[in-house]
Amino acid sequence: MSVLVPARNEERNLAACLASLSAQSYPSLEIVVVDDGSTDRTPALAAAAAARDPRVVALRVDGPAPGWTGKNYALAAGVAWARGTWLCFTDADTLHMPTSIERALGFAQARGLGLLSMTSRQLTLSFWERVVQPVVFGLLDQWFPLARVNDPVSPVAAANGIFLLVRRDAYEEVGGHQAVRGDVLEDVALARNTKRGGHRLAFADGADLVAVRMYTGLGGIRRGWTKNLYALRDRRADRALASAAELFLTAVWPLLAALLAAVAGLPGAGAALVATGVVLALEAPFRARRGFDPAWSLTLPLGAALVLGFLLESAVRAWLGLGVSWKDRRYT
Repeated sequence: MSVLVPARNEERNLAACLASLSAQSYPSLEIVVVDDGSTDRTPALAAAAAARDPRVVALRVDGPAPGWTGKNYALAAGVAWARGTWLCFTDADTLHMPTSIERALGFAQARGLGLLSMTSRQLTLSFWERVVQPVVFGLLDQWFPLARVNDPVSPVAAANGIFLLVRRDAYEEVGGHQAVRGDVLEDVALARNTKRGGHRLAFADGADLVAVRMYTGLGGIRRGWTKNLYALRDRRADRALASAAELFLTAVWPLLAALLAAVAGLPGAGAALVATGVVLALEAPFRARRGFDPAWSLTLPLGAALVLGFLLESAVRAWLGLGVSWKDRRYT
């Protein structure tokens, strides 16, 4: 089993991630850290982990080749070195429970899977994370229902780059990261290729096995989701606009209508407030089930308005050919 961790300027997260991987109960494990041209202490942290644990290998690549994203290039380099018959791709900001690898591998082998991905527990510590992240993950649950993802007949495929376990022969058969080298949403693209290639795919609840804090502030949240949201709608204008309209009508408009009616002295403010209350009441159980604090359901209109803006910005950037920026690199 090979675990591959791409890392670019991840000194804030890498040590904790590698410590959680080193605590794994799976006996024959290699952990390949691929430093993607970092300018901070990431290489030193990877080297220190390798010195402490013989299962850890520290590699370095200096920037992606033309046509590649940095993460895809780093992971392809790691796979070329790795020896495992199963490959587990994870991010440097992810924390693993001690049995995550063993349990995931057992699950995949028992079901004859080619690829297994898992949802994760989202760590939301700041105000903006608590406002925005639950809204986005509510959309993802809607866009990628697990029942359809796991149905071999359905064309719907999805994966979570935080934890993506793939059988090596299936990975190589569908072209691996070479086949998705320029895709900033490589986890979903790899899942689609695997499913189209005839291999069984599963997306499972891994909230008790992996956890991640994806972003730490509003700027990082905006950069991350404007990079991904339009791609998650298959880069289709009709789907993006339909999702934007649904967000506005169901989560933003009821409260906005109540405020406008109250300020203008128009009838209907009470009805709009009742509609807002119903929406917030329905939001609370979802957040509790997903591990978010249900008390923050009151911020749904604000969070939905922000996500609506991110989705439209993501689409407009694609329409204008502006590309995306991530980890100090721009991709078109």
